[in-house]
Amino acid sequence: MEIERLSKNLMDWPEITAFCLELRKSFLKSKYSAMTDNDLIKKIFTEIVAMKEKKWTSKRHSRIS
Repeated sequence: MEIERLSKNLMDWPEITAFCLELRKSFLKSKYSAMTDNDLIKKIFTEIVAMKEKKWTSKRHSRIS
């Protein structure tokens, strides 16, 4: 039973991710109406990378301290 649920979740992941990206893109479009879809997508991925780098850096510093 657990394998079926995990498999379904994994199969749904691309749709969920696409939906989340569209939501974020719509929000950013309301703030930056002059930006193209490609520019909005680049901005989203830049934000994601920045958050991951910040999280990675904070984890790295917490291990050193």
